[in-house]
Amino acid sequence: MKKIITFSVLLCFLFYSCRKDQVPVENVHQEMLSAVNSLRTTGCTCGTTYMPPVPVVKWNDKLEVAAAEHAKDMAVNHYFDHIAPNGSSPIQRAQEAGYIGMYIGENIGSGYNTVQQVMDAWKKSADHCKAMMDSLYTDLGVARYNTLWVQEFGQ
Repeated sequence: MKKIITFSVLLCFLFYSCRKDQVPVENVHQEMLSAVNSLRTTGCTCGTTYMPPVPVVKWNDKLEVAAAEHAKDMAVNHYFDHIAPNGSSPIQRAQEAGYIGMYIGENIGSGYNTVQQVMDAWKKSADHCKAMMDSLYTDLGVARYNTLWVQEFGQ
């Protein structure tokens, strides 16, 4: 009887750990925070606009949750947009995750395998670059689901 229970527990564990709906999130917290803050403290040119240095952002776990949920939703539901098929916007997702700020911005990226690759792409896009350099933002949460990336900024 003990062997049957042990086997059943092991089988349940294996089944649960192999579920496809789990978020394969790679911990990019520190690397992304460092990359964004390095950009913010040195300044850069976004498109044709010079963006002077701005204060650093700090990590926010609630924005990370919002980013992770959006990245997973885009992957599972096969879309790539700031507005989800259910109509939710970045600010709504941040609020649902418990973030109380009212100023929310979002960068999304697809097809990148590393923080450096997605950061390079966002720096080359004037709008994404300006979002990373926006001095109103004080908080950051980021998540990756396979090759889908989401940055959530807030204040």
